[in-house]
Amino acid sequence: MASGDDDGFGEEPQRGFEADHTLDVYTGLYRLVLLSYGNRCALTGARFGPPVLALHGDLDVEAIQPRDQGGPLSVTNYLPMIASLARPFRDGLIAIEDDYRIVVPHPDLLGRTMLAALRTSLIVPDDVLFRPGPEFLAHHRRYALSR
Repeated sequence: MASGDDDGFGEEPQRGFEADHTLDVYTGLYRLVLLSYGNRCALTGARFGPPVLALHGDLDVEAIQPRDQGGPLSVTNYLPMIASLARPFRDGLIAIEDDYRIVVPHPDLLGRTMLAALRTSLIVPDDVLFRPGPEFLAHHRRYALSR
């Protein structure tokens, strides 16, 4: 055991449970998120048919708390949204309160078309186990409101 390697008993970390997750894991999560939301955009409510292949042509699945900031690969940390809203969400121009109300901290930066498309509150899955985690929403709000 090399010096500084005092975690565990010297065993090699399991592959697929670190940062290098397989494509199958991401594809499975992507499909579960779309299924949980009924192929709907969580921000606008727009409904789309099921994906033809692994990816959906109309919906992106975005992390609420990005993986590089400690967000987990869990359905409770991801939202389906139309592609035009994915970047504004990532950039913190759209935030979500714990009661799922949608907040736009700087409406002048979003544009009229996008503002008009947004609902007042998020579409959430019927099953509470698949709804966005409050800790991930809080993390995203801290980022969004600090801009």
